[in-house]
Parts: sequence; C-alpha cells; structure tokens
Amino acid sequence: MGAFLSKWPEASGTHVPDSTGEGRGSVTMQCPGCSGHLVTLELSGVEVDYCYTCQGIWLDNGEMELLVGLGGGDDRLLGALSPVSAREKTVKCPACRRPMEKVAAGKGDVVILDRCVDHGIWSEAGELRKILELSCDETHESPLVRIIGDIFAARKGRCV
Repeated sequence: MGAFLSKWPEASGTHVPDSTGEGRGSVTMQCPGCSGHLVTLELSGVEVDYCYTCQGIWLDNGEMELLVGLGGGDDRLLGALSPVSAREKTVKCPACRRPMEKVAAGKGDVVILDRCVDHGIWSEAGELRKILELSCDETHESPLVRIIGDIFAARKGRCV
C-alpha cells in the first residue's frame, strides 16, 4: 500500500485524528460540505484536500484526471461532465467561495459532483471511489479503488 498512499493514516491502521485533522497534513481551505477544515494529503503522488469530518475530497483542476489515470481508468468519463439540475444544496468553491455548478459523471448510474470551472471538483464521501469504479474496466478492480475503499471503511469503522 505504501506505493499508493503516503499520508493516509487509516490505511496503515493508525488512529484516525479528530475532525480538525490535527497533526495530519496541512490545513488549507474551508470544507464546502460541512465548513470544517480541508487537510492536504497525498494519494498516489497527487495532493488532495480531505475533510476528516464529512469525508469529502477537493480536487484541484486536473487532479481527478490524474487519479483516474493512475487507477487504470478511462478519463473520457470525466471529459463528459455535463451540468445538471439537482435538488442538492449548492456549495461554494473552497478556493474562490463562488457557488459551484452540479455536474453529472457517468451514463445511467451517474455521480453528481460539484464543480468550479476555475478551480476544481468537490466530491462528497464515496463519490471519488464511485467515479474510479465507473471509469475502470469491469473485469478487475483497480488497486487505487481498493485503497480508497479501505480509507473510507477504516474511517467509518466498517467494510465498504
């Protein structure tokens, strides 16, 4: 697992920090989901901003494509992000604080994400894993998908 994860404490079985992320990575921005703090962590060499409180992940422009590529997935899914009208609450970009647009990824079984065209994508708990699963070949599970699943399972204290 060390090749994929460098700062995800849950994957190594260590204690999960409190909601402030105290002592893990550096606090960067305010979480668009719960107003907690986003902590910068590294996943497969890609820095992501993670909220320990709501388990959401902020990805700067280009980072989602990098993670999908590292996971062996097809990034055409991300190229087809299309604006949708969703009843979910609007959240603000943690970088510029402007309201983000709702976009759909996938066909049929879609995942609704929040996107700031200028800065990046917000994925709520479990959505990043779902994106990676949708983008991968159905005949195998990417190691990166398994690792992300392990992270959320450890945080929730149950299997995914």
